[in-house]
Amino acid sequence: MLIEQRVYHLKPGSLHEFLKIYEQEGMAIQLESLGNLIGYFQPQTGDLNRVIHLWGFESLDDRNARRVALSANPRWREFLGKVGDFVTAQHAEILSGTSFSPIR
Repeated sequence: MLIEQRVYHLKPGSLHEFLKIYEQEGMAIQLESLGNLIGYFQPQTGDLNRVIHLWGFESLDDRNARRVALSANPRWREFLGKVGDFVTAQHAEILSGTSFSPIR
């Protein structure tokens, strides 16, 4: 399994509104296309104006196909129009488990 870690840096003061809109609209759209949500987090220390989410994929091909499907979804594009101004930066990493990791 591959895990994609995505981090969105948000404008100060916009975290709660971003999460509200995401929970009401965005999450269902992402789940339809991406499938395996491992977790959605907000830091309690450090750089607080962020959300971090982890998605599981069988392979890079699986991930790429699912991301293409998500990007093509008009409902996702509409959602992005609602929250896009909240995001100041984003970072994504593809992670693979070590031989002794509980998730490999």
